[in-house]
Amino acid sequence: MKISVEKFKKTLTLKNAKRFLIILVLSTVFLPFVYNGTYDSPQKISIVVLWSFLIFLTQFLGHGYIIAFLDKKISWVKRPVFRAVIGIVCIVVYASLAFMAVDLLMNYAFFRRIPYTSFKHALDSSWVAVVIAIVISFVLTTIGFFQAWKNSEVAKEQLNTQIVTHKYNALRDQINPHFLFNSLNVLSDLVYEDQDLAVKFIRQMSDLYRYVLMVRNEDAIALTREKEFAESFAFLLQTRFEKGLDISIDFKVEPNEEVVPMALQLLIENAVKHNEASVENPLKVSVTRQGDFLKVTNNLQPKSLKESATKKGLENLKNRYAFLSDKTLEVHKTEHTFEVILPILTVEA
Repeated sequence: MKISVEKFKKTLTLKNAKRFLIILVLSTVFLPFVYNGTYDSPQKISIVVLWSFLIFLTQFLGHGYIIAFLDKKISWVKRPVFRAVIGIVCIVVYASLAFMAVDLLMNYAFFRRIPYTSFKHALDSSWVAVVIAIVISFVLTTIGFFQAWKNSEVAKEQLNTQIVTHKYNALRDQINPHFLFNSLNVLSDLVYEDQDLAVKFIRQMSDLYRYVLMVRNEDAIALTREKEFAESFAFLLQTRFEKGLDISIDFKVEPNEEVVPMALQLLIENAVKHNEASVENPLKVSVTRQGDFLKVTNNLQPKSLKESATKKGLENLKNRYAFLSDKTLEVHKTEHTFEVILPILTVEA
């Protein structure tokens, strides 16, 4: 850790040294614009060099802070024209005011000219700052736009990669081996106890795994099919837990509505995974509709032997929604309940 801190300090020092050198070179190059008189004494040369250096220092520092602030507040990708215009206006206004401030300060410090008498000179000379500001703002605006565009493309590509990974995880993890083994154990008992129920159980399992294979390449799925899948999944769980588990899936589906595949199954499975479900303490899970959202709620009764909670399922689900819509998945937890608000996606006919 000590080595990394020292390396950081060294990098920071080198970076500041480079900036200082660049400003010093530019301020020297632009000396004729700052002062077009004769350099007849070392004192005058020192004053003019300092004067020019302060002008460029305030310009570069101010422009950097303005650009950093605007980049946080206004997106280059969503509002490029507005961001460019606001950036140029702010930089030009700041450049003029900063130049005049330095001019007034230097006139008073070295020539004892009070602001009233030197203000006209500062105002007349501010065109230099405006020219510099326009050039710098154009360069920085161009760089900022292309950097934001590049970052946006990289983020989009990373999100696409995550989506592919999530789809794979949906096949590999969401219908996990434990669920399959438990379902087969239940089925083995049903074969001897209730053959009709065993046949229905097999059909529901078949529908469930067929759905998993069907949605492996889909970003979104019709809400009607997702509801049917969730009902099949709920049937298998309720057959296993009997009176210890009560799952209610009761909501209406409108045309052209979709959700992320296997979202309801994940939330129902999470409720069963992390809570006790017994005849003495039944677990109640409900899926209802609230406007353009589905609300999945369960009573909180954590297991005494808790399973490891990675929270990857919910995190993956949030990321998948972020890829498809501006609507966000919300999680609300109280002392007695756990609730997830799941956005419904609407597709144009």
